[in-house]
This record gives sequence, structure tokens and C-alpha cells, in this order.
Amino acid sequence: MRYHLCCHPQAESGFIGERAEHAGKDGTMARICRTPRQAGAPLWACARVGRIVEWVVKQDYCFSKAGGCDQFELGGSGTDFFDENSTTTRCRFLANFLAAHTPSLDAGFISGSCEARKKPVDPDDDENERFAVPDIITHEPGVRMEFYEIKPNSISGRRAGREKVETFLSLVDFLKESDSSFPGYERGIQFDPDRSIVFYRRNYLGIVPCEVALHYRRCTESGLESGLIVYEICVEVNGELLEALAKAIIVSAVIAALVLLAAAAAEALGGIILAPALLVFDSPLGNSVGREAVNDLQDVRYVQALTADWRVGVGGEPVAVDGVFGEETAGAIADFQTSSGLDETAGTVIPGSATCSALESAHLEGIFTAADFSGLSMDGLGDRVFREDPDGVDQEAEEVTDTQTAFNGMVQQYLLDLHDNV
Repeated sequence: MRYHLCCHPQAESGFIGERAEHAGKDGTMARICRTPRQAGAPLWACARVGRIVEWVVKQDYCFSKAGGCDQFELGGSGTDFFDENSTTTRCRFLANFLAAHTPSLDAGFISGSCEARKKPVDPDDDENERFAVPDIITHEPGVRMEFYEIKPNSISGRRAGREKVETFLSLVDFLKESDSSFPGYERGIQFDPDRSIVFYRRNYLGIVPCEVALHYRRCTESGLESGLIVYEICVEVNGELLEALAKAIIVSAVIAALVLLAAAAAEALGGIILAPALLVFDSPLGNSVGREAVNDLQDVRYVQALTADWRVGVGGEPVAVDGVFGEETAGAIADFQTSSGLDETAGTVIPGSATCSALESAHLEGIFTAADFSGLSMDGLGDRVFREDPDGVDQEAEEVTDTQTAFNGMVQQYLLDLHDNV
């Protein structure tokens, strides 16, 4: 199947080729980049972000090749292999690709050798990839015989990428020694991307206009220059950006992306995968906020932030997030209560109350609608991200749970982190 890029990622680029943080002051731009795991996203979400990245990089890779990609499918003869959900396991899919282009190879033997190289559980590997199957392989003798691995841009991610590259090379060397007709593959160097694709824009908490982008590039660290593509998620704001807030923004962007793609996957796969309407969580608000209330500093800041988010969303002015409860905060809460049709109208927020739940839900609704994948072809992406893995759930590495429950837990942790750090 010939594969072409519909929309080139660079068209959505807002800040290309820069990884360092900048402490913005007096209107300058501040930018912080972190992997999803570094930002606090759970492992199941990190793995799905990895699938999104692989999809995006695949499009870019095919765009970069003259004539696009000839994608390999099981039983076919395509020259471009992509490690994505197939109807069989990763090792069998890889074995079939190698045997399709070197018929003298024993696909069953290769699959078994691949399985034997399954690495132990590594809690530092964000994506928990335990098989030595590269993300991209191209078989074009005399033109391109190379492979690439895609990993998060962290110390542990780069280490896992290096180990996976070396493990696959050991398999390649073994096959070359066993079969002289097998040409082998080298670490990739022809594909050299450096892209940033904005996929989330909003006025975070009503006070932080921000853009969040996926940034990926070929690794430049010594010894890793060939065959490894690394990625991170970057948040950029106009002004000073604190580390804790940057992490919250990144996690909110991941949540938004998963909600958008889950809706697309539901159409393709049938049934509900995860849905905001089924969201269940406990408020992190510790004590009451309002007149004659407890008004703990962090509780007040949390309520002020949520109220500011709602106010700006309806065209009003934000509330100062200073941890001091006063008439401005009381009035803003009362306005929210009235606007939302709540019976509570005294400008007080109590843990577990209708006002508390409505404020948090309004904030989350703003997040859920902020993802924007319009710069990319989304055809099949939701299916790719949420389709069941043919290798099955790794009982050694992760707890078995349904996606909605896992999503509820992710949102719960996000709100708790927001409460503690705003």
C-alpha cells in the first residue's frame, strides 16, 4: 500500500529545533519541554502518546521519501515496515517482513529469536516496549536499508532506545551469519527530522495563554546519532512559566488528546472507550472556601484558579490567584453559582458540594475541547492508539484495568497536582 503524508507537520510548527528551557520575563517567551512521564502522566497514557508519536513520525517519514512509502502488510511485499498494531504479534510481523524480502529466511525461527530477546520489565521505560522490533525499517537495496527506533527524550528513554537498537542489530548480525543472502540493515541516518507540531491551545486557568506542541528530532547525543528518534512535549507561554504549572499544562494536553482520539476510535472500533460523561473522581479540595470558611491557602488558590478559568471562558476578567479570600473571589464564585443554576449562591465552596463539582467539571470541559489535530490526517489514528495490542496485556509489567477506570485515575491525579501546585 502506497502511503503519503496528507499534511506536512512542519506547517504547524511554532518553534522548531530547540530543547532548552527559557525563564521568560517581562513578556518574553518561556518554554519547557518534558516527556509525558516526566510531566506526571501514568504509564498507560505514556504508551498511547508513544503510539500517537509513531503515527506522526510515520507520516513525516513517508513525506520525506520520494514517492512516499510502500507500507508492508501481512502477506504482502511492501518495502516499508512500521511497528504498529497488526493482526499478529510484533515478532511475527517483523519475521514476515524480513522473510518477504529474503525468502530463504525462516520466519518461524526469526519470530522465536525475537521472542527470546524479550527484555525484562524496566519500570523506567515509559512505553514498556520489551521486544526488539524497530518502529521503522525500509528495505530498498542500493537506496535505503536502514531502521529507526522512536523513544521519549529522557535519560531512561534514550537508554531504552539504545538497548533496543543494539538488540535488533544483534539479531541482524546473527541472521547475516546464518544466511549469506540476507543483506542486513543499518542504523538510520537519511531521515533527519526536527519538528514541532502544536496540538493544544488555550488560556490555561484563564491566566496563562499557552501552546503545547509535540517535538521530535533525530537524537544528537554522542553515540546515539544514528537510528534513534526522540520526542518530548513542549509548552510555551508569553511570560514566566513555573515547572509545576508546565507539567500540569502538559498533562492537561495529553488528557485532551486522548479524549479527542477516543471519540474517533469509538466510531472505528464500536462502543465507548473512554468518555468525559462517565468520568468519576473525588475533589482534592481539602476544606471549605468562602465567607466564614476555613480558607486554607492552597484550597483558596485552587478555587480561585478554577473560577478564573470559568470567568475568562465566558468573556469575563480572571480572578486573582493569590490565596487570599476576599470579596472579589466571593463575588466570582457567586456569579458562577448563579450562572450554573445552582441552589448554592452564597459564594462558598465546600468539598463534595454541587459548586465544587461544577467548577471542576467546567475546568475539565475546557481541557477536553482544547486539542487540535487539524494539522494532521487523523484517519485511523484513534484506532491505532486504542486498538487492543495483539501481544496482549503484559501481566509482569502492568495492572490490568479498563481504559475508563485508568482515565478516571489520571484525571484524579491531575486535579490533585493542580490543587497542590497552582
